[in-house]
Amino acid sequence: MDGRLIPDHRVRVAVRALILASVLSLIMLAGRIVFSHRLSMGFYVWNLILAWLPLIFALRVYQLIGERPARRWPLSVCAILWFLFFPNAPYMVTDFLHLFGRQPVPQWFDIVMMMSFAWTGLLLGYLSLMLMQETVRARHGSRWGWAFAITMLMLGTLGIYLGRFARWNSWDVLLRPNGLLGQVNHHPALKPNPEMAAFMVTFLCFSLLSYATLYSLTHLRHHEPSPPTLPPEPSADA
Repeated sequence: MDGRLIPDHRVRVAVRALILASVLSLIMLAGRIVFSHRLSMGFYVWNLILAWLPLIFALRVYQLIGERPARRWPLSVCAILWFLFFPNAPYMVTDFLHLFGRQPVPQWFDIVMMMSFAWTGLLLGYLSLMLMQETVRARHGSRWGWAFAITMLMLGTLGIYLGRFARWNSWDVLLRPNGLLGQVNHHPALKPNPEMAAFMVTFLCFSLLSYATLYSLTHLRHHEPSPPTLPPEPSADA
């Protein structure tokens, strides 16, 4: 896939940076647990693991799509798994709902720790989306690539709402699809309501703005003009 805009070495650098960000977040969480002698926010470890899954699947898709010939079955499976688990990464932004005074930990520490996890989750999700967008763009063009990205952000917002308010999980689609379908007409969070509409619009606008900003910042150097060619210096014999 020679038409991709993201070189492999830059992908590796980004993954290493996200590993460091994850380690820093976990160190802050471990410090909080030791200081407070409580595991009340240990769920962040599980949420971070879930946030890494879409990037792992996207990296595999990005690798498979560059092979000749491409293996369709592994590619399709990884793409479907990425789609199912993608909302888990930006979902971490909604964990700010757990922010409240928990003595003896200062509130400012919880704010910084939650920001670290939320920022890491967003970057994990957006890097995975960027890789998937590049695979679409390389095959079908830039317009289709952006149509794919915007559609996934919209569906991801819906997935975040279902996870936060209906308490659905990504693996429920695979393990108990009949149970999910049975909740559609009965779960109060799934009925159209003002809170659902407000959340969808607000989080979608946030997602579009933050992803477009990150995309533009990471592509600043891709279209730099070539440096001007200097005229040759006159020879000493002239």
